[in-house]
Amino acid sequence: MTLRTVENDDADIELFQRVYNDLDFREELLFRYPRSREEIESLVENAGENDDRLDLLACVNEGPVGLVRLFDLRHSDHATLAYWLLPDYRGVGYGTEAAALVIDHTLRTLGLHRVLAWTIGYNEASQALLRRLGFTREGTFREHVFNAGEYHDTEHYGLLASG
Repeated sequence: MTLRTVENDDADIELFQRVYNDLDFREELLFRYPRSREEIESLVENAGENDDRLDLLACVNEGPVGLVRLFDLRHSDHATLAYWLLPDYRGVGYGTEAAALVIDHTLRTLGLHRVLAWTIGYNEASQALLRRLGFTREGTFREHVFNAGEYHDTEHYGLLASG
Protein backbone atom coordinates (compact mmCIF):
# COMPACT_ATOMS: atom_id res chain seq x y z
CA MET A 1 0.00 0.00 0.00
CA THR A 2 1.26 3.44 -0.92
CA LEU A 3 -0.06 6.99 -0.66
CA ARG A 4 -0.05 9.55 -3.43
CA THR A 5 -1.66 12.87 -4.26
CA VAL A 6 -4.87 13.04 -6.26
CA GLU A 7 -4.15 13.27 -9.99
CA ASN A 8 -6.37 14.55 -12.77
CA ASP A 9 -6.54 11.22 -14.59
CA ASP A 10 -9.23 8.67 -15.46
CA ALA A 11 -8.46 6.31 -12.55
CA ASP A 12 -8.90 9.03 -9.92
CA ILE A 13 -11.97 10.50 -11.62
CA GLU A 14 -13.57 7.03 -11.80
CA LEU A 15 -12.82 6.41 -8.12
CA PHE A 16 -14.51 9.66 -7.05
CA GLN A 17 -17.44 9.07 -9.39
CA ARG A 18 -18.01 5.70 -7.74
CA VAL A 19 -17.83 7.18 -4.24
CA TYR A 20 -20.07 10.18 -4.91
CA ASN A 21 -22.65 8.33 -7.00
CA ASP A 22 -23.07 4.97 -5.25
CA LEU A 23 -26.02 5.44 -2.86
CA ASP A 24 -24.65 3.15 -0.13
CA PHE A 25 -21.21 4.74 -0.22
CA ARG A 26 -22.65 8.26 -0.36
CA GLU A 27 -24.82 7.63 2.70
CA GLU A 28 -21.90 6.05 4.54
CA LEU A 29 -19.77 9.15 3.93
CA LEU A 30 -22.62 11.60 4.53
CA PHE A 31 -22.49 12.97 0.97
CA ARG A 32 -26.01 14.25 0.37
CA TYR A 33 -26.08 14.44 -3.41
CA PRO A 34 -24.59 12.61 -6.38
CA ARG A 35 -22.12 14.51 -8.56
CA SER A 36 -21.96 14.88 -12.34
CA ARG A 37 -18.83 13.92 -14.29
CA GLU A 38 -18.04 17.62 -14.70
CA GLU A 39 -18.34 18.24 -10.95
CA ILE A 40 -16.07 15.26 -10.21
CA GLU A 41 -13.50 16.47 -12.76
CA SER A 42 -13.49 19.91 -11.10
CA LEU A 43 -13.17 18.35 -7.63
CA VAL A 44 -10.20 16.22 -8.77
CA GLU A 45 -8.57 19.07 -10.69
CA ASN A 46 -8.68 21.35 -7.63
CA ALA A 47 -7.73 18.70 -5.03
CA GLY A 48 -4.22 20.04 -4.46
CA GLU A 49 -5.11 23.72 -4.33
CA ASN A 50 -6.59 23.89 -0.84
CA ASP A 51 -4.12 24.97 1.83
CA ASP A 52 -6.54 23.88 4.58
CA ARG A 53 -6.62 20.24 3.45
CA LEU A 54 -4.33 17.42 2.40
CA ASP A 55 -5.86 14.59 0.34
CA LEU A 56 -3.86 11.44 -0.26
CA LEU A 57 -5.05 8.39 -2.14
CA ALA A 58 -4.39 4.96 -0.67
CA CYS A 59 -3.21 2.76 -3.53
CA VAL A 60 -2.84 -1.00 -3.84
CA ASN A 61 -0.81 -2.23 -6.82
CA GLU A 62 -0.67 1.44 -7.86
CA GLY A 63 -4.47 1.66 -8.20
CA PRO A 64 -6.44 4.03 -5.93
CA VAL A 65 -8.69 2.23 -3.43
CA GLY A 66 -9.37 4.92 -0.83
CA LEU A 67 -8.57 8.33 0.56
CA VAL A 68 -7.04 9.76 3.71
CA ARG A 69 -7.85 13.41 4.30
CA LEU A 70 -6.32 15.78 6.80
CA PHE A 71 -8.31 18.98 7.09
CA ASP A 72 -8.62 22.09 9.25
CA LEU A 73 -4.88 22.59 8.67
CA ARG A 74 -5.18 26.35 9.11
CA HIS A 75 -5.30 25.75 12.84
CA SER A 76 -1.80 26.17 14.19
CA ASP A 77 -1.79 23.17 16.49
CA HIS A 78 -4.29 20.53 15.31
CA ALA A 79 -6.04 18.97 12.34
CA THR A 80 -8.90 16.57 11.67
CA LEU A 81 -8.48 13.14 10.08
CA ALA A 82 -10.97 11.46 7.75
CA TYR A 83 -10.63 8.32 5.63
CA TRP A 84 -12.49 5.82 3.49
CA LEU A 85 -11.76 2.69 1.51
CA LEU A 86 -13.64 0.86 -1.20
CA PRO A 87 -15.54 -2.05 0.39
CA ASP A 88 -13.39 -4.76 -1.26
CA TYR A 89 -10.27 -3.39 0.46
CA ARG A 90 -11.59 -3.13 4.02
CA GLY A 91 -10.64 -5.42 6.86
CA VAL A 92 -7.09 -6.22 5.74
CA GLY A 93 -5.18 -3.31 7.29
CA TYR A 94 -4.97 -0.83 4.40
CA GLY A 95 -6.99 1.83 6.22
CA THR A 96 -4.92 1.51 9.39
CA GLU A 97 -1.67 1.66 7.44
CA ALA A 98 -2.71 4.67 5.36
CA ALA A 99 -4.03 6.61 8.37
CA ALA A 100 -0.89 5.79 10.39
CA LEU A 101 1.33 7.25 7.68
CA VAL A 102 -0.68 10.46 7.56
CA ILE A 103 -0.77 10.76 11.35
CA ASP A 104 3.00 10.29 11.55
CA HIS A 105 3.41 13.05 8.95
CA THR A 106 0.99 15.27 10.88
CA LEU A 107 2.63 14.93 14.27
CA ARG A 108 6.29 14.59 13.31
CA THR A 109 6.73 16.55 10.09
CA LEU A 110 4.05 19.22 10.47
CA GLY A 111 4.63 19.36 14.23
CA LEU A 112 0.96 19.55 15.17
CA HIS A 113 -0.05 18.94 18.78
CA ARG A 114 -3.27 17.02 18.19
CA VAL A 115 -5.24 15.03 15.60
CA LEU A 116 -9.02 14.77 15.85
CA ALA A 117 -11.41 12.28 14.24
CA TRP A 118 -15.07 11.32 14.51
CA THR A 119 -17.29 8.53 13.26
CA ILE A 120 -21.00 7.81 13.09
CA GLY A 121 -21.90 5.99 16.28
CA TYR A 122 -22.70 2.69 14.59
CA ASN A 123 -19.42 2.54 12.62
CA GLU A 124 -17.59 0.20 14.96
CA ALA A 125 -14.94 -0.72 12.39
CA SER A 126 -13.84 2.90 12.07
CA GLN A 127 -13.81 3.33 15.84
CA ALA A 128 -11.65 0.20 16.17
CA LEU A 129 -9.23 1.63 13.57
CA LEU A 130 -8.88 4.82 15.61
CA ARG A 131 -8.25 2.87 18.82
CA ARG A 132 -5.57 0.75 17.04
CA LEU A 133 -3.83 4.00 16.12
CA GLY A 134 -3.80 5.17 19.74
CA PHE A 135 -6.73 7.58 19.65
CA THR A 136 -8.72 8.12 22.84
CA ARG A 137 -12.51 8.34 22.77
CA GLU A 138 -13.37 11.82 24.01
CA GLY A 139 -17.15 11.86 23.84
CA THR A 140 -20.45 11.47 22.03
CA PHE A 141 -22.36 14.15 20.17
CA ARG A 142 -25.96 13.01 20.45
CA GLU A 143 -28.01 13.04 17.23
CA HIS A 144 -25.23 15.00 15.54
CA VAL A 145 -25.83 13.96 11.91
CA PHE A 146 -28.92 13.29 9.82
CA ASN A 147 -28.42 10.36 7.49
CA ALA A 148 -30.73 7.92 5.69
CA GLY A 149 -33.82 9.47 7.22
CA GLU A 150 -32.78 9.62 10.87
CA TYR A 151 -30.44 11.31 13.32
CA HIS A 152 -27.32 9.51 14.53
CA ASP A 153 -24.83 10.06 17.33
CA THR A 154 -21.19 10.64 16.47
CA GLU A 155 -18.21 9.39 18.47
CA HIS A 156 -15.27 11.79 18.81
CA TYR A 157 -11.63 10.79 19.24
CA GLY A 158 -8.34 12.58 19.78
CA LEU A 159 -4.65 11.75 19.56
CA LEU A 160 -2.00 13.92 21.19
CA ALA A 161 1.55 14.18 19.89
CA SER A 162 2.71 13.30 23.41
CA GLY A 163 0.81 10.01 23.28
